[in-house]
Amino acid sequence: TLIHTILVRFVADGFQAVSAKTNFSFLAIFVLLVINAWAKSGEVGAASRAEHILAVMEQRYQNGDEDFKPNTRTHTSVIDAWAKSGERGAAARCEHILLTMQQQFESGNLDVKPNSHTFNAVMNACAFTKIDEDRTEALAIAFRVFDWLCSRSDMQPDAYTYTILLSVCSNLLPKEDEAKRFLHAKFLFEKCCESGHVNDFVLRKLKQTVTENEYIKLVGTDSLSLDNLPREWSRNVSRDARNGRNGSRGLRRRHK
Repeated sequence: TLIHTILVRFVADGFQAVSAKTNFSFLAIFVLLVINAWAKSGEVGAASRAEHILAVMEQRYQNGDEDFKPNTRTHTSVIDAWAKSGERGAAARCEHILLTMQQQFESGNLDVKPNSHTFNAVMNACAFTKIDEDRTEALAIAFRVFDWLCSRSDMQPDAYTYTILLSVCSNLLPKEDEAKRFLHAKFLFEKCCESGHVNDFVLRKLKQTVTENEYIKLVGTDSLSLDNLPREWSRNVSRDARNGRNGSRGLRRRHK
């Protein structure tokens, strides 16, 4: 709480002792450190505090101080804070931030253009929805954001995206509704194969989502190894990512 108070005062009052360029560079690093600290804290209200920092920065920028202009990374870090919070309405809040970023970008603010990390962070929030009343909405948001990502010409889903969405199915669809879980998983896995993004994490999450027989039906084997699978399925995945070591560090901790 103390460091949050210091940061808000710092942002509100400015930092007059250094040049504008240095000020922004220092502030950007400091803001991300604090936002990420809130995201990892597990404290109730941490995500709201992270978003409050963003709001103060935005207000400072609107008042004419370019040094405090939020960017894509700042917004995505706040989305990540909501994703980790598990609080009521977290997924909807993340989608709102994403939509706000897109609106600002279309209005000429090129510094807040959403990237694939932003889209993945929103879907990650859906995957870890903990409030029962939010599960239906979170499921809809996840696939709505996925469809939006697929429709873009400047970016596409990657292995991380498909692992997150399989987590959405595994976590939000009732275990007893095997038919619905299979249909969703089949749709995602086939698209993943077509785009060449199958890696070990995708296979592990697929196996958690469907039954053993369904897994064999989709993959052709009960193995989690990529060695005997068509190379086309992993053609766009680097060697490290094939083994779950590229861009999936957070997955290793959270997607269990």
